[in-house]
Amino acid sequence: MNHAPLRYALGTQNEAKRLAVQKATGTDPICLSVPSGVSGQPMSEEETITGAINRAKAALASAPHADIGLGLEGGLMYDREFTQQWYLISVCAAWNGSELYLGKGLAFPLPRQAAERIMAEGIELNVVIDEWGQTTGSNHRGGAYAFLTGGRVNRADVFCEAVIAATTPFLSRLYTN
Repeated sequence: MNHAPLRYALGTQNEAKRLAVQKATGTDPICLSVPSGVSGQPMSEEETITGAINRAKAALASAPHADIGLGLEGGLMYDREFTQQWYLISVCAAWNGSELYLGKGLAFPLPRQAAERIMAEGIELNVVIDEWGQTTGSNHRGGAYAFLTGGRVNRADVFCEAVIAATTPFLSRLYTN
């Protein structure tokens, strides 16, 4: 599929997310700082999806020459049913002004001590990862995925898959009526 003819407005200036869109679409998105309308560290799948949708809609509204607004939101979710474990999730919302689609990256188990600190201290995951990795701004690079996997997976890769999933309905004739 050739994605280049479409112009994408991305509701963040985060470098890892920009790279994810670039990898997924073959084009540089228009990067805009827009509010997610959710907490800095979403703590449920619902809150993460809501943040992605809010960003996608605000991005498209702020870039009228764009065809599709994209909102990429990372968050945490707790699996009560099977594992009693926290997971890091990545969601992309794609909005063209009338249709909305979601794409999701992999759900990755989070070390319990990270989840406990986030809940106890009200901090974001990137603060924990930056401390553990003795760095700053990890969420603009490989993120928690790269730190936890020793670089085998990175944040842009996970968001790239979510972007591909969310934008495919706009690009494939199989989704048209």
